[in-house]
Amino acid sequence: MVSSPRSKALFAALLLASLVGGCADYLNNRDTVSFRAGDAQNANTAIQEIEPWPPSAYKTTVGHGG
Repeated sequence: MVSSPRSKALFAALLLASLVGGCADYLNNRDTVSFRAGDAQNANTAIQEIEPWPPSAYKTTVGHGG
């Protein structure tokens, strides 16, 4: 097994490098243009919606039952 301090440090460095190396491929194959890309498809759909508010939202009288 790993016994000397130098080989422990080497083992820890190799383990860390292998863990971080797996992230590089994941970040290179993202489906967005940039890290700041949001939910543009839903935003564009909401902008082009004809009537986003339900008819009950236009009632301004509160508590009068009608």
